[in-house]
Amino acid sequence: MIRVHIKKTKEDLITHLSISGHAEYAIKGKDLVCAAVSAIGVGGLNTLDKLSSGSIVDQLNENSIVIDVIHVEDTQQNILKTMLYQLETVEHSYSKYIQITKQEV
Repeated sequence: MIRVHIKKTKEDLITHLSISGHAEYAIKGKDLVCAAVSAIGVGGLNTLDKLSSGSIVDQLNENSIVIDVIHVEDTQQNILKTMLYQLETVEHSYSKYIQITKQEV
């Protein structure tokens, strides 16, 4: 299962987004759930790198993506919220393979 963990403030600002695991929806190379989540994660990281002013720390590994916010910016928050909405769309259709948890910090 793919696990997504989100940390948000009371003001609804995302301070952490992590994605880990494998969906195991299909065999490696044909798993559309993993492909969708990977595209959202890597695309989001690329967009943050291009449009955000370096106020995040990110890690990309074979099995995980971790984004920690150092200084909150509007553009960065819009990108992170878009990533979350896209991941929630995948979860809605494939809830057996992806789980999103949210924590208020």
